[in-house]
Amino acid sequence: MNNLSVAHALVRAVSRLILTPFQRRNTSVDTSARATSRWAVGLLILSPTLLPADSIPVPAWVSRRFNPETVQVSDVTGISERIRSGKLNLMLKDFLELVLKNSTDINLTRMDVYTAADQIKAAQAVFDPAVALGFNTLRATLPQVSQTGGASTLSSLTENSSVNYQELLPTGQTANAGFFATRSSSNSEFNIVNPNISGQLSFSFTQPLLQNRNGIQFKAPIRIARTQLTITSKQDEAHIADLIASAAGQYWDAVRARDNIKVLQQTLDLAQKSYERDKQALDLGALASLDIYQSQTQVAQRATDLVQAQYAYRAALDALRRLIGADLTPEWRATEIVIEDDPSKVPDRASILPYEEALTAAMRLRPELDAAHRRLTIDDLSARVARNLMLPHLDLTVQGQAAGLGGNQVAVTSPLGITTAAVPGGLPQALGQVFAFNAPGYGAGLQLTLPFKSTAAGAQLADALVSRTRDRYTERQVQQQIIQDVRQALTSIDLANASIESATRTRDLAQKNVEAEQQKYELGTITAFEVLDSQTRLATAESSLLNAFVGYQEAYVSYQRATWTLLDGLGMVLETPKVN
Repeated sequence: MNNLSVAHALVRAVSRLILTPFQRRNTSVDTSARATSRWAVGLLILSPTLLPADSIPVPAWVSRRFNPETVQVSDVTGISERIRSGKLNLMLKDFLELVLKNSTDINLTRMDVYTAADQIKAAQAVFDPAVALGFNTLRATLPQVSQTGGASTLSSLTENSSVNYQELLPTGQTANAGFFATRSSSNSEFNIVNPNISGQLSFSFTQPLLQNRNGIQFKAPIRIARTQLTITSKQDEAHIADLIASAAGQYWDAVRARDNIKVLQQTLDLAQKSYERDKQALDLGALASLDIYQSQTQVAQRATDLVQAQYAYRAALDALRRLIGADLTPEWRATEIVIEDDPSKVPDRASILPYEEALTAAMRLRPELDAAHRRLTIDDLSARVARNLMLPHLDLTVQGQAAGLGGNQVAVTSPLGITTAAVPGGLPQALGQVFAFNAPGYGAGLQLTLPFKSTAAGAQLADALVSRTRDRYTERQVQQQIIQDVRQALTSIDLANASIESATRTRDLAQKNVEAEQQKYELGTITAFEVLDSQTRLATAESSLLNAFVGYQEAYVSYQRATWTLLDGLGMVLETPKVN
């Protein structure tokens, strides 16, 4: 059997089920209407199978509903513009700008605000209107035991349809509107309207008078979600600042590793010169053959240190490459990174505020403190909701309705022999009566519910008050952390400044000592051991000075993070979704 034959069979079966005519007097079914209904039902049943899914047009609003706009994964940007002569040249500001754009950790942090924004939409769902459509049908055949049934076998068909609309209004009222229609027909001799269609339109408004009078129970979750979005945004700003500070620290560690290679190269050169002098003295017979091993050992050891430093620098550059996203493509993985900052060029001391001024600025600008303060507003709102839940329920309801009746009025003969002619009717007749309010109804009511204990609301209020106290302690904790951050940053800057002065004097003296020891060695008053030892002390002094300079730079980064000036000039924009 082909698909067309199956379709015809389904159409006939459904039509026979729905449109079988009643076997009663003065009742018939129009043949053309029956045929049209059969084809309509058949097309409705077979349309999903006869039409391919791609050919069914989908409205734009349906597509947007199931495919909403969302944030996309961003590509790595800004690297190609900074490549010159096949090398990626970076200074601290350039590096931090690339970190802000391309760091995976920062981009992951940015996603939190979108999730928080979605919570606002979820809280608004309570105000979404709902429409309910209903239809049911029942065909029944019942044998009758008396003449009051109107037929020896009563056959009836009842069809009920309903449309109901419900919405919670922003002002706090609940609105309901509904339309109900019933079509019934039977072969009873006593029905004067057959088939008959009855319709009823109803509507009601409910206004809380005590509990939830101003809609706080529905509005509070939205306000809390909006506040939580701001808190999340502030927390993300703070976390991004931590990531930037950490990235700046890694940058200066790479600078330290780079300049440490220079220091070790200098010590290797000095050791190599000492070895060459000893080799020359050995060739002239002025040095015992066993004494040459000491200078050879120093050369080998310092060469080993240099190789280790070079690989450490390579590892530091790989870490920087990952932070800016330059490890994601083969081309950028093979590009040499050149960092150009000189750690000895320390920031101007005038840019560092005194302690109290720096602390005042930090208290005003730090987002962590703002987020902690906003949590208190959530606690206060939660307490208000809990107190509202402890009030009695007193609801005022106003309602109204209208009814109508339509259908085919059959011919009726009265006991006096007077016959009333049949009058056709139908759904338009019933709807006309309904919307003309020919049969209206209206009323009002009050319902009072008295909660004797409100145990759950009391527990909720107690939790809100405890949370408020906890968040006040948290706010104090954040304040203390800010105080410690500012004090520690300024102390680290003072320590680094003092270390630079001390390490500079030590380096200068160590340099002079190497020159003096070399002269003594050439005069033969000391051995090669003293010369090599002075070179080692010089290398140590050079490393200490380098660490002092890098330590100052890292302390200044900590100061900027503590006073919330680290991100100034970097163009950071934390996009916060706008939710109506």
